[in-house]
Amino acid sequence: MTIQRMRGLTSLAMALSVVSMSHAANAESVVATADEAIAVDVRADICNAVGTADVGYSPSWGGVTNAGAYVVLQRVVNSATNTVATFAADSESSYSYTPDSGDGSFVRFIHRVYSSGGAEIGEPLVRDVAFGCRSAEGSAFAADSRSNSLQLAVDGGTPVTLTYSTAWATNAASVAISAVQLSGSGGDATATNAFFSVGAEAEGDTPLRGVGRGWWRLLCQIKDASGDTLLEYLTDEFKMPGGFILNIR
Repeated sequence: MTIQRMRGLTSLAMALSVVSMSHAANAESVVATADEAIAVDVRADICNAVGTADVGYSPSWGGVTNAGAYVVLQRVVNSATNTVATFAADSESSYSYTPDSGDGSFVRFIHRVYSSGGAEIGEPLVRDVAFGCRSAEGSAFAADSRSNSLQLAVDGGTPVTLTYSTAWATNAASVAISAVQLSGSGGDATATNAFFSVGAEAEGDTPLRGVGRGWWRLLCQIKDASGDTLLEYLTDEFKMPGGFILNIR
C-alpha cells in the first residue's frame, strides 16, 4: 500500500487496532511504501481505548527509508513528556500500553524516528487517546423496560412486586415507595399514600399496596441522613379496575 502526504490535512495511522497517529501535512510531498497494508485514519478527533491500547510503530512511517532507523515512543501526560519505549532498529510491530494509575484519562502519544547515528529524522506523528475503564461484571438481574409494565401486570391480575435498594444512590440513608393517586388519566395528584420505607443499608422486594380503583403512579424516593432527596423516580400512570370483594361466612 502506498501512502502519499500532499497539500491539505492527511493522517497517517500507526496502529493496527484502536490507536493511530496523525499529523498535518505541509507543502512538501513525501511518498512511503509499506510491505503490508496499514490503516489510514483521517479523523481529527481523539481515539478511545478501554484499559489498554495497542500502539503500532514503524521506522518507515513518515517517509523514512534509512536502514538502521528506530522508533522512540513518547507520551505526554499532565504536560510532562517522557519516553515509553525505545524499539530495536528496523523493527515494526505494536506496543501494548496501559496507563498508570496517576495518568488520568487522556494521553498524547508521540512517535519519533531516529537514524542509526541517533539523529531524529522524518516527522513525529502525534495522537491523543482518551482512556476509559471497564468495571467488573455484576450479578445477573431482571429488568422490565416496558413503559406500560405496571398496567400490563394489573390488567393480567399478576401480583406486582417492587424492587428497592439504598445502593442506587451514594450516601443513601433511606428508601421509600408511595402510591400517588391521580384525578384521572393525565390528571393531577390528589393524594399520596406512603406504603413502604426502610433505612440503609437495605435491598429487596416489597408488594404493591395502598392503591384502590382509579389512576395511579408509583413514587420511589431515596434520601440522605438530612432528609434531602438523592434520587427520585415516578412511574408512568396506570389504572386499577373497580370491583368489590364478597365475603361469605
